[in-house]
Amino acid sequence: MVDDKYIINAINNHCNIEHKKNKISVALIGLGPHAKRIYLNFFKKYKINLTLLVDLTSKKSNIRKYLDDKGFNKTRIFTIDDSIKDLDHLPKEIFSNLRAICDILEITHIVIATEPKAHNMYLEFALKNNIDVLTDKPITVTKNMTNFNSINKIRKQYYHIYKLAEHSNALCKVMCQRQYHKGYEYIKEVLSDVVKKYQIPITYIDIYHCDGNWEMPHDLLKENHPYKYGYGKLFHSGYHFIDLLSDLIKINNQLPQSKKITKGEIYSNCFTPNDELAVFNIKDYKRIFKNQKIPEYYKINTNPKFNKFGEKNFYGLLKFTNSHNQTITNVDLNLLHYGFSRRGWIESRDFYKKNGRIRHEQINIQVGTLMNIQIHSYQSKQIEDRSSDNLSEEQVGGLEHFDIDIYRNIDIIGGKPYERITLGNLYTDSEKKNMLGYNELARETYLTNFFSRKCEKGDIKDQALAIEILYSCAMGIKNYYNNVKKPEKIRVRNKYTYPIKLKELKKHISKDNINEEKKILKYYKIEDDEYAYGSTLAYLNNKKSYEAYLHISDDDDTASGLFYKEIKNKFLAYIYYYIICILAYKKNIKKISDLLDKTTIEQNLHKQ
Repeated sequence: MVDDKYIINAINNHCNIEHKKNKISVALIGLGPHAKRIYLNFFKKYKINLTLLVDLTSKKSNIRKYLDDKGFNKTRIFTIDDSIKDLDHLPKEIFSNLRAICDILEITHIVIATEPKAHNMYLEFALKNNIDVLTDKPITVTKNMTNFNSINKIRKQYYHIYKLAEHSNALCKVMCQRQYHKGYEYIKEVLSDVVKKYQIPITYIDIYHCDGNWEMPHDLLKENHPYKYGYGKLFHSGYHFIDLLSDLIKINNQLPQSKKITKGEIYSNCFTPNDELAVFNIKDYKRIFKNQKIPEYYKINTNPKFNKFGEKNFYGLLKFTNSHNQTITNVDLNLLHYGFSRRGWIESRDFYKKNGRIRHEQINIQVGTLMNIQIHSYQSKQIEDRSSDNLSEEQVGGLEHFDIDIYRNIDIIGGKPYERITLGNLYTDSEKKNMLGYNELARETYLTNFFSRKCEKGDIKDQALAIEILYSCAMGIKNYYNNVKKPEKIRVRNKYTYPIKLKELKKHISKDNINEEKKILKYYKIEDDEYAYGSTLAYLNNKKSYEAYLHISDDDDTASGLFYKEIKNKFLAYIYYYIICILAYKKNIKKISDLLDKTTIEQNLHKQ
């Protein structure tokens, strides 16, 4: 329900509301700790109109007070009953009511920050109503995630949302802020350049992340990122690194067919809440925290069991192979909640950033014998201990420590044999001013681009490989709980895995005869999910010759004059035109890019 007095007035005055095309009007779904810290601060900083807040009926009075205290007194509240919070689809009546409210309030953007079980119904709502939507990770999740049907449901939901996005006029983005993290942007660019130039794949990836999220037995029934529904680290902060891994694997798609990854498999292992109790048992809690007040939970539950609860840590060994079953890339994936923490108290302070949570992040990437890139990011204190000295925070142990070490085989690829890049050097002083942190700054860039419709990254269509890896990891967790020891296959969805940006094709654009008087003789156009492909044949009146070329466009840009040829003979011109029409018909931008690169190389060799 929405505020009763407001809705009556709004309906009465609906016809008098002036439509403002460029006005941003946001509906925020869910007001948990993350939304309070990130989204509300962003809206306030950039004066973005938070028009509507959608949450549970049980939280309405607390939400109203919180919004008023934070200066969002004009924000309207729409609530749904707690009994339907975990449904896959909004009930028809609520769907219709919420749509009416969004129409009246002229909602232009939806940001989904609910507990992930509710993501699917709000993603559906936004896409069916053509409202730009940004959702927190993971894309969706459901209860009983140690069960095959639940795991398979996540995959099905993704492709369902993907199809909805294909047929919607709305943007659909997933908040994986490391997409806009300048450190990761930098290493992806370096890796892509070397892989493309030398045609050697990324052969090894080691990803380690521990967020020191020590949640004790009496914390495990919580609703915010709950373990009790059968999901843990993998569907929490772990998804950021599944997304990162998929992006790194996609870089190899620039390689010749014989080196392209076509399939994968994973051996999985876990560390569960029950495993944790073997390491740190109830007696240990009572002994180590003997000088603190021990919660009643530990007096009542002397031997608790957490069967089918979500995993604390996930460990995976992945192998990606080519069509001949030869190994191209090996991956070591270590995603930990349970690890080094600064929590020294037994009573929980919160379940977000102030409970002793400390991040350690380490990435190691090998490009055969040509290059090694390492990322080291180690904290030793909590966010509340931040100093005003950014430089000190960028040192080892600081909140913003993030060093990139690059080792090069300079006899082959040149450059420096060793180079260290500190993350702070990739940002300007103005960007760093008053920031919450580099991860938060990346998230802010993401949000800014989303609201300005300049968000190139994190599209729902680019998440297919990440979803397939996630699915196979989740199947590995299921196997662990059922004491089954076998690898799980990973479906490598090449169709979705390496979006070529048009700017990469622009180096092939021909500007010959751009100002010549001409007559269009033939024009062909065909579209796929992301690009429009076309071929043109024209007659140059003054030169008495023909020109033919291919062009590719998306909503914002066009690369024209590709495979450009000027031909004197009419018959040959038509033959060439039909050849490039076949290329357009194939709708394979990666193949076109490869052919263009090959053509350019051959032309340069011919000139020499």
